[in-house]
Amino acid sequence: MREYENVRASRMMTLLLQLQVRGQASGKELARLLEVSERTVQRDVEALAAAGVPVRSTRGPAGGYRLDGGYRTRLTGVGLDEAGALAFLGLAGPAQQLGLGEMLEGARIKIWAGLTGEARQRAGRTAERFHLDLVRWYGTPEPVPCLTQLADAVWRDRRVRMQYVRNGQAATREVAPLGLVLAAGDWYLVALRNQQRRTYRVSRVHSVELLDEVVVRPAQFDLAQSWAATRRELEDEQTAVEVTVRVAARALPRLRRLVPVHGKARVPVTAIREIEVTVPFENESWACEAILSLGAAVEVLQPAFIRRRVADELRAAAAHYAPADSSPPGVRR
Repeated sequence: MREYENVRASRMMTLLLQLQVRGQASGKELARLLEVSERTVQRDVEALAAAGVPVRSTRGPAGGYRLDGGYRTRLTGVGLDEAGALAFLGLAGPAQQLGLGEMLEGARIKIWAGLTGEARQRAGRTAERFHLDLVRWYGTPEPVPCLTQLADAVWRDRRVRMQYVRNGQAATREVAPLGLVLAAGDWYLVALRNQQRRTYRVSRVHSVELLDEVVVRPAQFDLAQSWAATRRELEDEQTAVEVTVRVAARALPRLRRLVPVHGKARVPVTAIREIEVTVPFENESWACEAILSLGAAVEVLQPAFIRRRVADELRAAAAHYAPADSSPPGVRR
């Protein structure tokens, strides 16, 4: 019974704050926001009115519920869980993935309700004029079914045993999670394995088991600095092979995205005809895959072994599309 009362009190508080922020809202809107029926909204409004809160209802297409006389509640304290979600203000999608969506919305409403006239107006103007979208063009976020489990391990400082899939092979890893990073729309786990810092792409985590062993975080560990160091290490990797290609102008932007950071400056994006350019790649396999992805818009000139390898791949691919019977007309097999 007490739990029910606590849930109802929290819901009524949210309803009151929504009216304070919005000025007026329909029963249908409030029901959707609170995830209850319109009848429940009506009962909560009646309870608020009976407690002396000046909630008024108006009928008609533009009707709904509103607070009379500029009424404002001071009950806008942000709870501990909600405070933990404040780091994701403006990042509703990532917060939802981590299981913090409801807490973030509660904190946002309370903060918004606590703003006075000019401050609220300024916040509203900012929201109208600036928006942060972390998802790459023509893409959707990678599925991360184990993200909330890893987030739980990070919050609770617990080691995990996880199955990690890479290049089609699954391996079991016991790691000490230190933090989660969202970069260019993809989630990464920063963890210690055998006392060495490792980075794991969360979409490749197949399963997670929370262990009893407590993680002892390294002294002075800074997640942002650690991630910056990881990026530098990856982007400064030694070049394994340099490839000279003749490439059509239309394919230059795509080629630029495929080469390492330290090679992007070599690829212009404003050419008006095909050009020759020499670009670096981390390894031979990736060089071939990248070049093949550009199709007929690119030709390998040097080195000869990459040219042969690409040609072999193209012949093998063409064989998949050869007619079932390629015999000359009139010839029976």
